[in-house]
Amino acid sequence: MTTNSIFWKINWNWIVLPVAAAMLVGLSLGLLLALTQDLPQVEALQVYEPSAVTTVFSDDGSPVRSLFVERRIPVPLQEIPGTLVQALIAVEDSRFYQHFGLDIKGILRALWRDIKSMKVVEGGSTLTQQLAKVLFLTPEKTIIRKLKEAFLAINIERRYSKDEILTMYLNQIYLGEGAYGVEAAARTYFGKNVKNLNLAECSMIAGLPRSPSLYSPIAHPEKAESRLRVVLLRLLDEGFITDEIYRETVEAGLVLKTSPSPEDPAPYFTEMVRRELEQRISPNLLYRGGLAIETTLNLEMQLAAEGSLQRGLKSYERRHPGSKKENDDLIQGAFLALDPATGEIKAMVGGRDFSLSPFNRTTQARRQPGSAFKPILYTAALSSGFTPSDIIDDFPLKIQIQGRPDPWIPRNYTGDYSGPVTLRTALERSLNAASVDLLQRLGYQPVIDTAHRLGITTELKPYPSLALGTFDVSLLEMISAYGVFDNRGILAAPHLIRRVRDRAGGVLWEQASHLSDVLSPQISFQITNLLEGVTTRGTARRALRLGRPSAGKTGTTDDFRDAWFIGFVPGLAAGAWVGFDLPSSLGNGESGGRTALPIWIDFMGTVLRDIPAEQFPVPEGIDLVEIDPESGLLAGPGCYEKVVEAFLPGTAPTGYCDHTLF
Repeated sequence: MTTNSIFWKINWNWIVLPVAAAMLVGLSLGLLLALTQDLPQVEALQVYEPSAVTTVFSDDGSPVRSLFVERRIPVPLQEIPGTLVQALIAVEDSRFYQHFGLDIKGILRALWRDIKSMKVVEGGSTLTQQLAKVLFLTPEKTIIRKLKEAFLAINIERRYSKDEILTMYLNQIYLGEGAYGVEAAARTYFGKNVKNLNLAECSMIAGLPRSPSLYSPIAHPEKAESRLRVVLLRLLDEGFITDEIYRETVEAGLVLKTSPSPEDPAPYFTEMVRRELEQRISPNLLYRGGLAIETTLNLEMQLAAEGSLQRGLKSYERRHPGSKKENDDLIQGAFLALDPATGEIKAMVGGRDFSLSPFNRTTQARRQPGSAFKPILYTAALSSGFTPSDIIDDFPLKIQIQGRPDPWIPRNYTGDYSGPVTLRTALERSLNAASVDLLQRLGYQPVIDTAHRLGITTELKPYPSLALGTFDVSLLEMISAYGVFDNRGILAAPHLIRRVRDRAGGVLWEQASHLSDVLSPQISFQITNLLEGVTTRGTARRALRLGRPSAGKTGTTDDFRDAWFIGFVPGLAAGAWVGFDLPSSLGNGESGGRTALPIWIDFMGTVLRDIPAEQFPVPEGIDLVEIDPESGLLAGPGCYEKVVEAFLPGTAPTGYCDHTLF
């Protein structure tokens, strides 16, 4: 052997072999590092709270909508039938109570069958491994992920009892059709709680984890039946059921009682709830926390509002057959009802079809209210010392506006003028010229201040057309403002949510009461009394068909672009708007009294049909006096007509009308 060959032999033994050994150790350490690096800590499961559905409830506790990322309804193990647990263990992990997280015997058996078949025909994962994967790992099929899964499974078994592992698994696993956990699956496939499932139903659900989409009884009923028999055979093999029970169950088959998820009866309302809560609660808690959202929604009123609006819009379409166009050009409407005493929104319909247009026209749309604004003007006048019987002028007016060559001329709906009239007559007949005259006598600032006190947020300009409602407002703002009149001068901030509870029932957030004293009870009654005249003798006299005291005001904008009616009965305020999203004429004659008022009457007639009629209560500090509505003076024996007017003490007229009866 030469010196050269000896040199290379020495290098091989002393250098190459140690390097190879070092590399092997390095690879082993690298693999161990890969397994343990960023390995989730199973201690995080010490308080197991899986993602759960948040539910929105109406004011009587009825569920109306669910908010979730995963539709899951956690239940304790005690509420899960033992049969379901047995079926799951039999088909997925028969040695569950014997192994330590890994079933070595099962792994070797599965490996042997895979080798014989030359393909993967059986998995060796235990329930604990499956739980580790769905809780902590991605579904990627790599050796590293499988090894991490094994380490985690052993760790889980060290820290938790078998019952705790089962509880987590049964509430966490995906079971198809959007259902996570056995309770959601029971409701999805059988329309019942998991505790009420029979043997066949339990077995079907136990067979789903292998492939929820493939064995779904909804999507693949034949494959689901085949899978059911496999599970039942495993129950039989494991001694959980007898031959007789197996045969009876197979012969009876599976009866699904699925039904589509109940349609949200108030999508505009619940969507507004969702958006508000996103500003108050973290999205993770909102969509995964299993919260209970207690809202102000009244289902009876909501259904009545929806029906009344749809009937009103169809009635309009019958009068105007050409109005039924494409979705973007359909006639639209909105309706909202609230409790004036609390500000609770009881019903909300933001459009004719949420699926076609989720744009909420009760809150997001801002349109000119037209004459529906006049009660705010007249409230400002009463607050400034005017009385309901004071005389204003309904004559042609020409008002020169800076920057415009031609004067502005406010015209009445009928085209004629009535001359000197009382405030009552001007409001009941919705006289534009008289209302502008009142604004000029009163001044702009008292009207602007009154509107803002009543909750109108729009910036109002000191223009003569302010009297006729030529600025943009929302339907919600207008109804809330009218609610002040019914609520003795107190503005209750409108809201949709009462409180939010966590999954344990504790209160996370509660709506604080926001009450503002913005008018005196006396002024509130005076304007209510005037608006009661609108619904008995004025532009809204169709409301007489209700057969009960009501108060309100119609609104119609130029060229019949917007039709409004806002009104109230004791304890309930509501309003309707009808128009096109892209403002255009509704057609000649489509005033608030013809187009919007019938919707309000329909709604009120429905929700109040079993409630006795009630008068508006008269507060202390009001004198009720008979007045001649033409002259505004006390009604004497010779007056043609008499109305009972409400005055603050000492403000009633002292003279009598001088009409003579013939």
